[in-house]
This record gives sequence, structure tokens and C-alpha cells, in this order.
Amino acid sequence: MVNATTPSEGFEPAGLRERKKQRTRQTIARAALELFDRDGFHETTIPQIAAAADVSPRTVSAYFPAKEDLVFPDQEDSFARLATRLRARSGEETTADALRDWIGAELPRWAERDAEMRMQRRVVDTDDGLKAVEQRYRALGEELIAAAIAEDLGASPDALEPRMAAAATFAIFGIVGGEHEGKGQIADEHGCIDGEPVLLHLLDRALRFVDAGIRSLQGDAPVAG
Repeated sequence: MVNATTPSEGFEPAGLRERKKQRTRQTIARAALELFDRDGFHETTIPQIAAAADVSPRTVSAYFPAKEDLVFPDQEDSFARLATRLRARSGEETTADALRDWIGAELPRWAERDAEMRMQRRVVDTDDGLKAVEQRYRALGEELIAAAIAEDLGASPDALEPRMAAAATFAIFGIVGGEHEGKGQIADEHGCIDGEPVLLHLLDRALRFVDAGIRSLQGDAPVAG
């Protein structure tokens, strides 16, 4: 008789299984990006990725059904967290407030994946097809933000103001990221300004700009798109 308090042979707690699956997923994605960066996206095969990650080709395809998914391994999860945070904002919070909070929560993940994200950028920049995939993700992000801003304004997501504000927000992300990587900012030895990461400090200023525009429009009649 098996003791009820003793796990049976081969049993793994759900949390442990999920952590192992996540590690496998990360290993595959990292191996793929390294090969894409070194040899090219189209030149790299699934069997080569499987060999580099020490898994079977079937395992690679199980985690990443499309080859393009290997270039954007965390995009869907990141946007899912954004959607959750936007839905959870209080009546006093604007979309920009929630965005800043989401970015603050995402920064540690981005910092851990800094080398991979730089490889991702190089890989995407060399392939028009991958640029198109990236653009689709951007459109998804803009949809999420436009819908939230529309709620702030009491407008339709198709109205001009929410769509303009969402597009401006994504443009700001790109500009601030470029400024941070290209020029640097006055910061302490930990890369912080007033105790905050430089990137968050810069984005906070930019989001205040967007937020001021949104707040100034609240109560106005929206312009139909």
C-alpha cells in the first residue's frame, strides 16, 4: 500500500513540471537565437536548433509550432501580462499609469534577457519577414493600449484620439529605447537615476507626456476615425 503522504514513483508536483518546461523553452529559444544570429534565420534548421538545445526536433516544434515563434519567444506572454494589468487598473489610474507599472514589472525580465534581446534585434533587422511579424505584434500592442485609452476617454477604440495616443506611445518606446542604448544618460554606477533604472526614468517622463494629453481630452467629444 502506498503511503498517502509519499509521492508515487515518477510523480512530479505541478509547479516543478512547469518550471522544467519553462527552462526547456528558454533553452530552446536561446539556442535558436544564437544560431540565427550566427548563421542566419533561413539558413538555420529545426534539427540544428534541437541539437544545440539537446532536445528532439519534435520537442522544438511542440514548444514553438512556427519557426518565427523562436525569434519572439516571450512576446505573447508579455502582452498577456499587459492586458491583465490594463484590465486591473483602478478608476483613478489612466492607461499611462498602468503602462508604467507594467514596464516596471517587466524590466527585471528584460534585464535578464538583455543579451537575447540584442540578438533578437539583430536577427529581426536582417529579415523583412521577421520585421512583418514584429509589426503584427506592435499592432496587437497598439490595439490593447487604444482600447484602454478609449475607456479612459469614454470613446470607441476606433475613435481617432485613442488610436493616435496608442501609436504615439509605441513611438515613444522606440525613441526612448534608442536614446538609452545610443547615448546613455547621467546615472550612478548601478545604471540608476534617483534609485530607478535609467530606462524606467526616461519612460516615466515620456508616459507623463502621453498621460497629460489623455487627461486633457477627457470629457471632450471624441472624433470618429
